[in-house]
Amino acid sequence: MWYNRVMATVRLALPVTGIRGTIAGVVFSANKSATYAKPWVKGTNPKTINQMAHRAHLAQMGVLWRSLSWADQHDWDLLALTPPETDHNSLKDPYLLSGFGWFARIVIRRRRTGQVEDLIAPASIPTAAPTTFGMTLYPATGAAADATFTYTAGEFAAYYAILKLSLAPGVGSNTQTSRYLVDWEALGVGAASTDFGVNYFASFGGTQIGQRFFGRLYRQSASGIRSVPKEFFADVVAP
Repeated sequence: MWYNRVMATVRLALPVTGIRGTIAGVVFSANKSATYAKPWVKGTNPKTINQMAHRAHLAQMGVLWRSLSWADQHDWDLLALTPPETDHNSLKDPYLLSGFGWFARIVIRRRRTGQVEDLIAPASIPTAAPTTFGMTLYPATGAAADATFTYTAGEFAAYYAILKLSLAPGVGSNTQTSRYLVDWEALGVGAASTDFGVNYFASFGGTQIGQRFFGRLYRQSASGIRSVPKEFFADVVAP
């Protein structure tokens, strides 16, 4: 199937200094060269197990929020005023989540890591980022040893390791896609490396030598507070 991939470079002037998003079927974004516009094309919806689980969790958040007392909701609102993480929009400007936004984020994180249900707001204590991060990736076959990530020994003894991967759009491409998939998460992972080839195959299917993956490794506290990521990229290599 053939798609029209026409793009136009856009020059901005004050008072408008940046634009991203979709307006009337036109997608505005930016790269290192300039702001550009292109026709909107419906994306794929692979419906991975992780995506479906996340959507199921989101559907329940409103009901759980309404089950809280006013005092408990207020505690989440206070967390939102002094958040332990800094969020940015697509223009890389910082913004603040609402109390409900933080409630949904933290509760889903706690659920995903298999913790006992806890709807109480945590203390706003930032989590330090991992010190090191590396990856070795082979063509995915479903074997655990097809993919390994490495880190400083002991850094996750009392923290959850959250690994996200983003696949470049084609072999030889050095362009990072915007969507990351949560590919692996666990508490107290091994001394200095962990194999995650089963998850790697489940998320991306068979991969080819030369494909580039971008990775983000986070440390997450038991309270659900996540660090800024340690970032790394790796190409799929021959075993």
